[in-house]
Amino acid sequence: MFGALKVDDTSGVPVWVQIRNYIIFLIRSGQLRPGDTLPTVRQLAVDLGVNHNTIHKVYQDLETDGLINAGRGRRSTIADIDRDALEMPPSPVDAMVEGLARVARESGLTKRDVLSRVEAALEGLGE
Repeated sequence: MFGALKVDDTSGVPVWVQIRNYIIFLIRSGQLRPGDTLPTVRQLAVDLGVNHNTIHKVYQDLETDGLINAGRGRRSTIADIDRDALEMPPSPVDAMVEGLARVARESGLTKRDVLSRVEAALEGLGE
């Protein structure tokens, strides 16, 4: 399930945000359901090739938002939530755009700055 996630260090979106948004997408799409067990922090860090502190931050953030149940010494599980009530875009691309917008706001970038950067990044795509 997490094999489809490719972390992009050059995207401008922090790695932890990319991972968090992907997990939320999996919950929203029904691929992760209440009670499902998440990989351990260490295992997911190895699988994704990131520092375990990054995954720990993701899990803490998801727990704070009430999306997962975590605790010291036990596996993290998906919380019993109404996934349709999650205010999350329905696709990974939309999730990344949401993350980009959040980071841009936090960085103080203008809309024009962000749009020009996105246009430059998409130059090779075609119409």
